[in-house]
Amino acid sequence: MKRRDFLRSTGWFVVGASLAGIPGCGDNLSPADGAEPAVEGTFAFPQGVASGDPREASVVLWTRVVLAASPDDSVGVIPMRVQVATDADFRFLVTDRPVTASQANDHTVHVLVVDLAPAASYFYRFIAGADTITGRTRTAPAANADVQVNLAWVSCQDYSAGHYGAYRQLLADDDKRAAADKIHAVVHLGDMIYETRADGFQTAIDESFQPVTLTNADGTPRAVGAFPSGGGVRAGTTFAATVEDYRFLYKTFLQDPDLRAARARWPFISVWDDHEFTDDCWQSQANYTNAATGDEGDQTRRVAASQAWFEYIPVQLTGAGGVVPSEARDFSAVVVEDAPFTAANDDNFVDEPNNAAAVGAITIYRSLRFGKHVELVMTDERSYRSDHAIPEDISGGAPFLAPRNALPIALVNLFDAGKTAGGGNPPASITLQPGLTVPNVRAASPPGTMLGKAQKAWWKATMKGSDATWKLWGNEVTLMRLRLPQLGPGGTDLCVAADAWDGYDVERRELMGFLKDEQIANVVALSGDIHASFAGLVMDDYSLPVERQVPVVTELVAAGISSNSLFSFFEAATRGGDPQLRGLVTVDTPTANFVENFNLLLLKGTTAAGTFAATKSLPAALGNAKAIEANQHLKYADTNTQGYGYVKITAAKVDAQIITINRPLTPPPAAGPGVKRTVSFSIPAGNAAGMTGPTVTGTKPFPLV
Repeated sequence: MKRRDFLRSTGWFVVGASLAGIPGCGDNLSPADGAEPAVEGTFAFPQGVASGDPREASVVLWTRVVLAASPDDSVGVIPMRVQVATDADFRFLVTDRPVTASQANDHTVHVLVVDLAPAASYFYRFIAGADTITGRTRTAPAANADVQVNLAWVSCQDYSAGHYGAYRQLLADDDKRAAADKIHAVVHLGDMIYETRADGFQTAIDESFQPVTLTNADGTPRAVGAFPSGGGVRAGTTFAATVEDYRFLYKTFLQDPDLRAARARWPFISVWDDHEFTDDCWQSQANYTNAATGDEGDQTRRVAASQAWFEYIPVQLTGAGGVVPSEARDFSAVVVEDAPFTAANDDNFVDEPNNAAAVGAITIYRSLRFGKHVELVMTDERSYRSDHAIPEDISGGAPFLAPRNALPIALVNLFDAGKTAGGGNPPASITLQPGLTVPNVRAASPPGTMLGKAQKAWWKATMKGSDATWKLWGNEVTLMRLRLPQLGPGGTDLCVAADAWDGYDVERRELMGFLKDEQIANVVALSGDIHASFAGLVMDDYSLPVERQVPVVTELVAAGISSNSLFSFFEAATRGGDPQLRGLVTVDTPTANFVENFNLLLLKGTTAAGTFAATKSLPAALGNAKAIEANQHLKYADTNTQGYGYVKITAAKVDAQIITINRPLTPPPAAGPGVKRTVSFSIPAGNAAGMTGPTVTGTKPFPLV
């Protein structure tokens, strides 16, 4: 099969901008060059249009088209045209080409437009019959251009947990920005969909943390319907099981009007996190039952999830080496069966053939250049990571709060180090408190990895090889240590989430040590996943005394678009339990319910949070704070929030804003749900520790006053 025909068979088209802005010009291609006999009827584009992965001379355009009268009809091929112009009226076309939407790809179409001008805005439209849909996009500036770059970043958009008012606010806010500060592209760090329905992830909660039933603007329920296959069920959770199920999720989530509007305005640069496949996944392993390692090998689901993601997300991927063009993927050639995992190899990857084939079906890590000052490095922190340090069948019961959250740091670090612990002589067990000794089940295991061997080598080479002023890292899960001091068994320190980088400290130290040793400065991690807003410094080695730790990376964490907050998780987990523990999370005062004492716990430590719970006096709490208990690298914490992040980058600095919205439990108005607070930071070039902020406009989060 010729390459052009193969691309078309997989829903991909590559076209050049060859019309040079000639007014009203078409390409006059014959039907044999791609057009099909006309399909009669009225057409619709229910998921809108989108663009993605802008480079200085190219961008990917996307849509999905159906027959309006029967969107689930089995029409095999729908002919269309794609047009790209330099003006909104499409008087000056640079591309006018036939394309087709095939049932084999769920009638999605990707068009890679090449030979475009750098740092240029373009308008594009797809035409089916007499029906048209239009979008706008923008290419990246040339690699040597000394220009300001403006990006937004987002994540975590649980459809049934809230409306997508953050996107409506993003649009409204950008309308008010000066031309030089308007957003050029949106970085999406994953959880574009949630693979489950009718469970805790997809229940909206109000300000009193009670369940809320959401409705759309037309009065219909805002909920995920039944899966086409019926879905799979484990441990009371119903999840997507087939490619049709995952497609159904994208069709549901992407029909949201505010998300459609955002995708039509800006190019998105996307990676997946866990929910595009399965909650807290690693390689092709699920974790619904919290059973022993390897019992939930879901290789067929992994391939189905990858296929649907690739069909619905506009991306231009490269091979693992970062240089091999691979615009399309033939997922039909990937044949796998669900199989229990075997032991991992020395690189902590499971070589079991079905796992290797499922993971290898697609490679999504890549970097994009935006002018002289920005290298955007996008990683995949699910496909190659090793199992969670503490096996779920150990951490799923008392005295642990949850299988992957609030776990003892000492135990996590010991297990993560595997056979390298103790200088290569790992202890046989660890005692957390008298009467609680945990056997070291990882004593013979390789050390943990988040990126995997090949991606880690690529990350290092990309960071070292880039001459951009700033290296922005599109990092899905929190990089900083988030420590809960002296809250575990025997008064041990806990980490908030062992599913984040706190669960993979060996590799975090390796990467931070690499940046420090190679003198690679100006690295800023843009993170999501955790449903909270944070800002702070990533140190080279959190095991060292605070005074010996060296800041290497600056991290900015933006909250989810709609998903329930981190605070709500801990509020629910401590409800009806130990009053002292609950008081460290939330406190009722004479003027407010549910004061987020969890923020104070993270910023200032257990003694300060405990003092506030007992006295309800913030001055007393701050006066009783102990520096040794604080996450001193953490500069800002807001654990009960939804919103987005925004950065503008120049040679001299990165200015950042983390925007918290009024939670949209009803369809947001055109002006957006409103901003509760905007928190600003500034990071000077060459000095990560010189970050200034937070400067808060609007309602300050506790404990800021």
